[in-house]
Amino acid sequence: MVGLGAALVTPVAWGLTGVFVRLLPDLPATVIVVARLGVGLLVLAPFLLIHRRQAVHALRTPLPLAMGLYYVLATEAFVRAPVVEVTLVIGAAPVIAVLLQWVGGAAPSGRQLGCVALALAGLALYLAPALDAGSLGVGHGLAFGCALVAALYAIGVRRRALAGGCPHPLALTAVACLWGLVVSLPWLWAAAPRWPVAGELPVILALALVSTVLPTLSYGIAAARLSPLISTTLGLLTPLVAALAAVAVLGEWPHPASLPGAVMTLAGLFLLVRTPAQG
Repeated sequence: MVGLGAALVTPVAWGLTGVFVRLLPDLPATVIVVARLGVGLLVLAPFLLIHRRQAVHALRTPLPLAMGLYYVLATEAFVRAPVVEVTLVIGAAPVIAVLLQWVGGAAPSGRQLGCVALALAGLALYLAPALDAGSLGVGHGLAFGCALVAALYAIGVRRRALAGGCPHPLALTAVACLWGLVVSLPWLWAAAPRWPVAGELPVILALALVSTVLPTLSYGIAAARLSPLISTTLGLLTPLVAALAAVAVLGEWPHPASLPGAVMTLAGLFLLVRTPAQG
């Protein structure tokens, strides 16, 4: 039950990310990134101090840099595009992972290619109303970049796990926050920052703790107690949580014409994560 509970907490925590970001409309995106990652690093710093070997291990791999870029790109994307659209694009990372592995020489099965085609066709159909309205922009591009980084990170973690040398998830997250700060801080002053006021601090804390630290911990617990198939499949609930939260909190309704595309995309992703690599 602990594993299942953790697996259900993860998509909820991830799905709330965009809502928390959009609840800070008066803060520049760079300030949100720095505040989010700064708080996350402070919370996780004791873990690094206690488990120094894990910290050194994480610092010696490029994985935290990829995750740090993920945090930066995701936050910037949510500022600039609708929450559900960004979440669904980022959620297509498994499709990109299959294509990247194909380029790297690992040919996918015919069933995998069919799932990829279904997901991509659904994503194109989902974004078609935004394209017709001329509202596709930088935010969507950042979301695709985020999905690419997430795919690279997933491939890297998988390879290191198979080799028995993957750092602890909390160490990866802490060092990712550090790298994200290194990337973001040079841009902070150029953004003419306005620092958060007291009323914005609870949202920043929620963004850092609920949508950054918590899902890392809960996903690690779920992965240790459930099969990869179950934990990955439950992760597909993230776009649904994001959609419900965006409607309830932000009043941000998806375009009705985009709903069939969303269903196709989620169906393609669901079938993809349930399809063996060979076959």
